[in-house]
Amino acid sequence: MRRDPVRLAFALLGPLLLMIVFGYGISFDVESLSYAVLDHDRTPESRAYLENFAGSRYFKEQPPLLDYTALERRLNSGNLKLAIEIPPRFGMDLKRGRAPEVGVWIDGANPFRAEVSRGYVEGVHQAYLEELARQDPTPASAGGSPATIEVRFRYNQNFKSTYAMVPGTIMMLLAFFPAMMTALAVVREKELGSITNLYVTPLTRTEFLLGKQLPYVVIAFINFLCMVALAILLFRVPIKGSYGALALGALLYVAGTTAFGLFISTFVRTQIAAIFASAILTTVPAIQFSGLLVPVSSLSPDAQAIGATFPSTYFHHVSVGAFTKGLGFAELRTDYAALGVLIALFLLLALALLRKQES
Repeated sequence: MRRDPVRLAFALLGPLLLMIVFGYGISFDVESLSYAVLDHDRTPESRAYLENFAGSRYFKEQPPLLDYTALERRLNSGNLKLAIEIPPRFGMDLKRGRAPEVGVWIDGANPFRAEVSRGYVEGVHQAYLEELARQDPTPASAGGSPATIEVRFRYNQNFKSTYAMVPGTIMMLLAFFPAMMTALAVVREKELGSITNLYVTPLTRTEFLLGKQLPYVVIAFINFLCMVALAILLFRVPIKGSYGALALGALLYVAGTTAFGLFISTFVRTQIAAIFASAILTTVPAIQFSGLLVPVSSLSPDAQAIGATFPSTYFHHVSVGAFTKGLGFAELRTDYAALGVLIALFLLLALALLRKQES
């Protein structure tokens, strides 16, 4: 590594650059939804209703709509994410105790964003109805509800996706780079032919694999420390749990991902193949089966079984738990044990395949 500064710089700086990109670029927060109004009523009552949307941070008002043609055109172009239609006689029906219907047109091209948008609209609408009931002195509305429900989120009360994405990004990058660099370290020996020299030395296979693995374990752990510093200082994501528990989990995790890189190196023969194989075989499980996007419990049994064979599933729980949930050594010992088993499994597989190739 000292003789190859480009490789060393890539191993040290690559994860940090990608973490900055992912930390700023990946977000599931749905805010400032652009909307416009098609108001057929234009009364004080309709304007009072629409002020609830204008005053919310989840919505961003755009110039009003004149007709259905403009509504369709601006939704198609992506200029609007939703449109609100106030029917004629809205204010008069409201005064007479009738139930006027308000139409909301939501862009459903992105199902996740559409579902969240619908929840926001329903929340604003419900708040308006409650305010209307408080202002109505009639006995029918005076009773109201005997109880109110106020929802608070546990661990992440501001409901910011950064608190989930930053720990998840650390998990994903510590799977990708250490595995790839370790696989390249072995495959490069194959491609250059220098691995033959190692076969005729007294060096054992275990010593050879550990000699290739341990330097990248150290580099990956340095990456981990730098990414944690970025998470705290740049993205303002505090560690609420135990620093030591997170560090131990990271050490076991990078040992597991580098061992997986050794396993990959035993069945590819070129560095290009090693790059593609390690990228696919680490990134897909880290995104799809670790709980980063979908809870592991929500996956099919087959998908859960796949996730159980990869270290990213366990370290994602360690990372999010230490950062956001305040977990410590006691709560994470099951994940530590699973990571230790996977380290041993990947090293044994790599040794077996290396012995077969050598023979």
